Amino acid sequence: MADHMTRLALLTGLFALTAHIAPGSAEAAPESATPQLCVTNESDETLNFTVETRDGVRRGMRLDPAAYLCAPGPAPDGGVVSVFVDESHLEGCSRLVPGGASEALRRFASFDRCRWASHD
Repeated sequence: MADHMTRLALLTGLFALTAHIAPGSAEAAPESATPQLCVTNESDETLNFTVETRDGVRRGMRLDPAAYLCAPGPAPDGGVVSVFVDESHLEGCSRLVPGGASEALRRFASFDRCRWASHD
Protein backbone atom coordinates (compact mmCIF):
# COMPACT_ATOMS: atom_id res chain seq x y z
CA MET A 1 0.00 0.00 0.00
CA ALA A 2 2.81 2.42 0.87
CA ASP A 3 4.42 1.71 -2.53
CA HIS A 4 1.16 2.66 -4.30
CA MET A 5 0.90 5.87 -2.26
CA THR A 6 4.51 6.77 -3.14
CA ARG A 7 3.81 6.11 -6.82
CA LEU A 8 0.62 8.18 -6.67
CA ALA A 9 2.48 11.10 -5.09
CA LEU A 10 5.20 10.85 -7.75
CA LEU A 11 2.68 10.74 -10.60
CA THR A 12 0.72 13.67 -9.20
CA GLY A 13 3.94 15.70 -9.10
CA LEU A 14 4.81 14.71 -12.65
CA PHE A 15 1.51 15.94 -14.04
CA ALA A 16 1.92 19.26 -12.28
CA LEU A 17 4.95 20.05 -14.45
CA THR A 18 4.56 22.33 -17.43
CA ALA A 19 5.10 20.87 -20.89
CA HIS A 20 5.40 21.98 -24.48
CA ILE A 21 2.51 20.66 -26.54
CA ALA A 22 1.30 21.42 -29.99
CA PRO A 23 -1.30 19.91 -32.27
CA GLY A 24 -0.03 17.38 -34.73
CA SER A 25 0.48 13.74 -35.46
CA ALA A 26 3.50 11.49 -35.04
CA GLU A 27 4.81 12.89 -38.33
CA ALA A 28 4.29 16.45 -37.07
CA ALA A 29 6.36 16.00 -33.90
CA PRO A 30 9.25 18.45 -33.94
CA GLU A 31 12.38 17.42 -35.76
CA SER A 32 15.70 18.41 -34.35
CA ALA A 33 19.37 17.84 -35.09
CA THR A 34 19.55 16.38 -31.57
CA PRO A 35 17.20 13.43 -30.91
CA GLN A 36 14.30 14.24 -28.60
CA LEU A 37 12.00 11.90 -26.71
CA CYS A 38 8.38 12.60 -27.69
CA VAL A 39 4.99 10.91 -27.46
CA THR A 40 1.92 11.71 -29.56
CA ASN A 41 -1.68 11.05 -28.53
CA GLU A 42 -3.20 9.42 -31.62
CA SER A 43 -6.12 8.02 -29.62
CA ASP A 44 -9.49 9.74 -29.51
CA GLU A 45 -9.30 10.31 -25.72
CA THR A 46 -7.74 13.06 -23.62
CA LEU A 47 -5.21 11.30 -21.36
CA ASN A 48 -2.26 12.01 -19.05
CA PHE A 49 1.19 11.35 -20.55
CA THR A 50 4.74 11.45 -19.24
CA VAL A 51 8.10 11.28 -20.98
CA GLU A 52 11.27 10.42 -19.06
CA THR A 53 14.75 10.35 -20.56
CA ARG A 54 17.35 7.82 -19.43
CA ASP A 55 19.02 10.75 -17.64
CA GLY A 56 15.92 11.11 -15.42
CA VAL A 57 14.51 14.29 -16.99
CA ARG A 58 10.69 14.03 -16.83
CA ARG A 59 7.78 15.99 -18.11
CA GLY A 60 4.07 15.22 -17.84
CA MET A 61 0.84 16.68 -19.12
CA ARG A 62 -2.75 15.92 -20.07
CA LEU A 63 -2.90 15.66 -23.89
CA ASP A 64 -5.89 16.05 -26.16
CA PRO A 65 -6.08 13.85 -29.26
CA ALA A 66 -3.44 14.77 -31.88
CA ALA A 67 -1.26 16.64 -29.35
CA TYR A 68 2.28 15.65 -28.45
CA LEU A 69 4.65 16.01 -25.54
CA CYS A 70 8.47 16.09 -25.66
CA ALA A 71 11.09 15.89 -22.93
CA PRO A 72 13.07 19.09 -22.61
CA GLY A 73 16.45 18.88 -24.25
CA PRO A 74 18.15 16.04 -26.08
CA ALA A 75 17.48 12.34 -25.41
CA PRO A 76 19.99 10.48 -27.60
CA ASP A 77 19.65 7.36 -25.42
CA GLY A 78 15.83 7.36 -25.52
CA GLY A 79 13.70 6.77 -22.44
CA VAL A 80 10.20 5.82 -21.35
CA VAL A 81 6.82 7.21 -22.39
CA SER A 82 3.76 6.49 -20.22
CA VAL A 83 0.03 7.13 -20.35
CA PHE A 84 -2.65 7.09 -17.63
CA VAL A 85 -6.37 7.92 -17.49
CA ASP A 86 -5.57 10.73 -15.04
CA GLU A 87 -3.14 11.56 -12.27
CA SER A 88 -5.11 9.57 -9.68
CA HIS A 89 -4.79 6.26 -11.58
CA LEU A 90 -1.90 3.96 -10.74
CA GLU A 91 -2.30 1.65 -13.73
CA GLY A 92 -1.53 2.69 -17.26
CA CYS A 93 0.85 1.82 -20.08
CA SER A 94 4.56 2.45 -20.48
CA ARG A 95 6.84 1.92 -23.44
CA LEU A 96 10.62 1.97 -23.83
CA VAL A 97 11.66 4.22 -26.71
CA PRO A 98 15.14 3.96 -28.24
CA GLY A 99 17.31 7.00 -28.93
CA GLY A 100 16.32 8.98 -32.00
CA ALA A 101 12.74 7.64 -31.98
CA SER A 102 9.35 8.83 -30.77
CA GLU A 103 6.21 6.89 -29.95
CA ALA A 104 2.51 7.38 -30.58
CA LEU A 105 -0.41 5.97 -28.60
CA ARG A 106 -3.08 4.55 -30.91
CA ARG A 107 -5.50 3.11 -28.33
CA PHE A 108 -5.56 3.26 -24.53
CA ALA A 109 -6.35 0.22 -22.40
CA SER A 110 -5.45 -0.04 -18.71
CA PHE A 111 -2.87 -2.48 -17.34
CA ASP A 112 -0.22 -2.26 -20.10
CA ARG A 113 -2.54 -3.33 -22.91
CA CYS A 114 -2.30 -0.15 -24.97
CA ARG A 115 -1.77 -0.15 -28.70
CA TRP A 116 1.33 1.83 -29.70
CA ALA A 117 2.41 2.84 -33.20
CA SER A 118 5.54 0.69 -32.84
CA HIS A 119 3.26 -2.37 -32.64
CA ASP A 120 2.26 -1.88 -36.29
